[in-house]
Amino acid sequence: MRQLIFIFIIYATYISLGLPDSLLGVTWPEMVGEFHVAYSAAGIISMTIAICTVISSLQTVKITKKIGTGKLVLASVLLTAMGLIGFALTQNFFLLIIAALPLGFGAGAIDTSVNDYVSVNFKAHHMNWLHAFWGVGATLGPVIMGVILNSQFSWRNGYFIIGGIQVIIALIVFLTLPLWKQNKTIVSKESEESAASFASLMKQTGVILTILSFLFYVGLEGTIFLWGSSYLIEVKSVSVATASFILSIFFASITMGRLISGVFTFWLSNLKLLLYSNLLLLIGIITVALGKGSVLYGGFILIGLGCAAIFPTMMHETPRRFGKRNSSTIIGFQVAFGYVGITIIPPLLGIFFQGFSMSLFPLFLAIFALILLGTTIVIEKGITKKSY
Repeated sequence: MRQLIFIFIIYATYISLGLPDSLLGVTWPEMVGEFHVAYSAAGIISMTIAICTVISSLQTVKITKKIGTGKLVLASVLLTAMGLIGFALTQNFFLLIIAALPLGFGAGAIDTSVNDYVSVNFKAHHMNWLHAFWGVGATLGPVIMGVILNSQFSWRNGYFIIGGIQVIIALIVFLTLPLWKQNKTIVSKESEESAASFASLMKQTGVILTILSFLFYVGLEGTIFLWGSSYLIEVKSVSVATASFILSIFFASITMGRLISGVFTFWLSNLKLLLYSNLLLLIGIITVALGKGSVLYGGFILIGLGCAAIFPTMMHETPRRFGKRNSSTIIGFQVAFGYVGITIIPPLLGIFFQGFSMSLFPLFLAIFALILLGTTIVIEKGITKKSY
């Protein structure tokens, strides 16, 4: 029973990671008038959060060794709460950027430390369900904010409430710190050797490819988030409302797909789940490229279901592929390059689409999906050869 409670506490930390992720896009139209800045200034906030997340991800291993996973998660959730409450209180755009700093630092540390913790200590279904709870948080955030705005309250009230939820989650983590320490003891016994140096890690078979996999996967997701609606409106001639609904179905299918794929892990190996997911993703992309009307709904559902298991399964494979003693360092790089991908790839493709054609949207998705499929096969072949 204690173990079950602890697992749900870990899931709660990932709800806390997802809660702020969709808020800026929802509230910025309300915020921009109060801060008297250009509409595009939201990019400064999102870039600040992304840069801090990358820095935090790369430093997580060192901090975890000093204070342990439980205390790091506690500090990270509190940083996130501080950032959200800072958003609610600040009256100045510069201070808004300052408030974005703890949001980014907290997100990177939670993402890296919890993923490493679960990949080493728990089965594959828990990793998929963990990321499904991120989807719960990412869905709840806009829902809470939407209720606040529809009730004619300020967006600041929404940030206060979600910041308060983070404080409650932090309190729960604080009260259960002994449980984190018990699991940490198990890990330390299994991994007495110190982690390899950065240079030697980069020379290890498949490490560079796995880092690139995360860059292109998260870049693919970000491209759909940012340009999926524009593609549907401009190329497929659907209404704005329909495009928005199709994209919301895509988000929902990722969350549902992670719950379902967690069940499939009882029968399928991580490798098979990755291969099947990549193939389903490609089928979805082809369906969107060739389909019209109601077929587009099915295409985006297939893309969402294909995406669902890829990120958590690649993450869970890290200890098996590269060893438990190196997993935390490599996961830090995976998370960091994932954020680099979502920060760089969608804007670059936006420039490309503007210069050429939005109809190339599914072509780039297909290229990224083929890269993911190719890297999965090459990494597995390299590991198989190494084991002989």
